[in-house]
Amino acid sequence: MKSLFTALIALAGPTAAMALDLGNASSATPYERYMEPVKTTLASLGKEHPTMDKVNALMKIGRSFRYQMDNPYTAAMPEVTAQTRTGDCKDKALWMCDQLNDSSVRFVIGKTHRNAKISHAWVLWKNEGRYWILDCTLNRAPIAADTLSEDRYIPLYSYAKGTAFRHTGTALNVAAIATKNTAAVASVASSSNRR
Repeated sequence: MKSLFTALIALAGPTAAMALDLGNASSATPYERYMEPVKTTLASLGKEHPTMDKVNALMKIGRSFRYQMDNPYTAAMPEVTAQTRTGDCKDKALWMCDQLNDSSVRFVIGKTHRNAKISHAWVLWKNEGRYWILDCTLNRAPIAADTLSEDRYIPLYSYAKGTAFRHTGTALNVAAIATKNTAAVASVASSSNRR
């Protein structure tokens, strides 16, 4: 039985969908000082539950906004993004949250893939028991979260109405950075020992 299980895991490989990491509630994240527009917008969200048709239409609208980064840390308020029809991933994700007006959405900060050098923002939305990635910066349509491999759309932190979350990707990201820094320090130390 154990060998059958091992064989199934090997066949599934890295493209197999993993369980969605919804994180653990946290009193704060390293992004707190930049989150006022996010917290304000999420706090104002109602109880609407948009249809998939409406979400698809919003994705196309958000995707049509010109990409422009004005502030690398703080998202623009949704009204500004709508008026200028421009924004970066944070701006577009927050605009999407506002348009959905669904208090169950999450504003997510993470990595689009495991080796990404920069962070990215998107929306996590639940519809009919299934979670969807809404990333109108990079996509024109929602992506079912359960179809993604474990190395795609890795959440580090997320924000819901009144709550912040830390995800397991945070620990993996810190470990990767620590490993790179340790390797660099070891390299410097060994070269100075050779002198």
